Amino acid sequence: MNPAAATTSREPERSEGTIALPRGDSRGFFNRRNLILCGLLVAATLCVYVQVRGFQFIIVDDDIYVEDNEHVRDGISPANLRWAFTTLRDGNWFPLTWISLMVDASAYGTWAGGYHITNLILHAANVLLVFATFSKMTRNVLPSALVAALFAIHPLHVQSVAWVAERKDVLSMFFGLCALYAYVCYAQNGRARGLLVSVLLFLCSLCAKQTLVTLPFVLLLIDYWPLGRLRLWRPLPSAEDSAVVETTQAADSHDAPGPVRAPGLKSLLVEKIPFFVLSAVFCVVATVAQSRAKYVLSLEMIPFGTRILNAVVVYWLYLQKALFPVGLVIYYPHPGSRLGQGDVAFALVFLLGVTTLAVANIRKRPYLLIGWLWYLGTLVPMIGLVQIGGQQMADRYTYFPLLGCYLVVVWLGASLAKRLEWRPLALRSIAAAVVIIYGSVAFVQASYWHDSISLLRHAVVAGEETPYCLTMLGWSYVNAKRFREAVRPVRRAIELNPDFEPAQFLLGCVLQKDSKFDEAAEHFRAALATDDEKAVAHLNLGTCLLALRDYGHARWEFERVVELEPDNARAQSYLADLSLQLHKYDEAIAHARRALELDPSQTQCRQFIVVALRDQGRLDEAIEQLRQLVAAAPDDSASQRELQRLLAQRASKSTTASP
Repeated sequence: MNPAAATTSREPERSEGTIALPRGDSRGFFNRRNLILCGLLVAATLCVYVQVRGFQFIIVDDDIYVEDNEHVRDGISPANLRWAFTTLRDGNWFPLTWISLMVDASAYGTWAGGYHITNLILHAANVLLVFATFSKMTRNVLPSALVAALFAIHPLHVQSVAWVAERKDVLSMFFGLCALYAYVCYAQNGRARGLLVSVLLFLCSLCAKQTLVTLPFVLLLIDYWPLGRLRLWRPLPSAEDSAVVETTQAADSHDAPGPVRAPGLKSLLVEKIPFFVLSAVFCVVATVAQSRAKYVLSLEMIPFGTRILNAVVVYWLYLQKALFPVGLVIYYPHPGSRLGQGDVAFALVFLLGVTTLAVANIRKRPYLLIGWLWYLGTLVPMIGLVQIGGQQMADRYTYFPLLGCYLVVVWLGASLAKRLEWRPLALRSIAAAVVIIYGSVAFVQASYWHDSISLLRHAVVAGEETPYCLTMLGWSYVNAKRFREAVRPVRRAIELNPDFEPAQFLLGCVLQKDSKFDEAAEHFRAALATDDEKAVAHLNLGTCLLALRDYGHARWEFERVVELEPDNARAQSYLADLSLQLHKYDEAIAHARRALELDPSQTQCRQFIVVALRDQGRLDEAIEQLRQLVAAAPDDSASQRELQRLLAQRASKSTTASP
């Protein structure tokens, strides 16, 4: 018998994309070519994102996560660690994200650029993990490098990298990709510790953010292809060998022990029970956290049927933006009942068509269905079936799901290039051009995230004019002390939606700052008509009425603040001032003392007490209060003069009273 023939007869039939496992290079992944590719991937990432080192915090969520979060600002401590594991702040439970921000606070203090640099480091690590994981599981280096390059520089991922508040995204992805890599190692070498490590890393991913609850689904997909552990259909023989794409010559022989009998579906499901249990637990955790924060919209606001139709459209919109990444903004408003039937019909036909094509090619081109299901499945938590907030979609939601699309595009492109007999140089030139084009767009897109004004001005110009973006742009101007520039976008927001409470409140604040108390009061009233429990709006309305000498209504507003927030020192201070102007001295003293009890920095309340005591003729008590004021603020010349005047007045009275 011909030995060569015998060898050939034992060779398994291959479908397109089925990878032969080369053996014998003890250097494993870390050979010269792979290290060069890693360097190029990091360089491409830096070319797009190195600019973030000079970026600021933005007004959207960064205050909640860092600027106004005393637990994060104070850095690592036992008390803050306990807080990280117990808080549901911002409607989330992700202790590892809080801890990572605390570490940054310890290292960088209030320097925003440091937090951005950490996000960049994590993203670069994720890029390398994508390259290593795809190379290991497919045994194809150059296509895996292209997948990693698209992941590194695609404009849709800018939001995840350039936004400090999205630390949860890049951190969760880091642990999730580590879990995926560990699982591939386990699948290839059969060592149980690899599965245990994968489960633990998956737990860490969920403790950073619950986005990757769909990871067990992805593990089952790669079990079928490229790992070949799940054989539902016998692959068709193909004239096209797996060499349609260049195969790595760096596989570690220890990780490729040779053909192993594929486990059955039952065994594969059993080994993933820990993954599914963790996913179920953290789905409950995420739902409870969001519900307590009242971020989950009711079915009355957006009916379930509308949500399903919107999900169909969103699947198409993400692909459209992935192919043509233009008009990317921080906020896409939910269309609600304005969702077009034509858009739904087109998206549905498209999704069904692609799914049918992928299923029809399952035996010859399995990567089509695997990548497509990766995209569809991992987006399920973010397509709005459980509607969080008023957005239709968000660029950051594609950070993990688009890996499936990159897989399809790269492997299919390599297959078509083989059929068309393109030269490798031409194929690599096209790939390089695509990376450069997308990278250039991503560089510009990232630049908008430099500061709040730049980001939100771009959102207003490039996207749909929404009350939310216009109002946030107004707040950005206010924070930059550019008050007059804030008026125009906020007035426009009110034109679009007169019932949008944040816009009414902000315009009231800006007008109050400009001493236009009448008009400011009207906007505060409009804000309170929508939300009567907003204490700060009552407080600001009361100060406007106080300035307008409408004392009766001003008192009612301040008392309403105390009712809503009993520990509000400013409301007590204003009540003291108001009582003083109405000559209700005992009430003024009581409110002033309560304000000082709540907040000793309310030093004006000591002055209110002095005036009330003086006007009641209680000079000794007034003088004692003034002495306390002077002791606390030796540079307060006005208090010193008043003290001398009262001392002289008391002495004069004493002299007059003596015989």
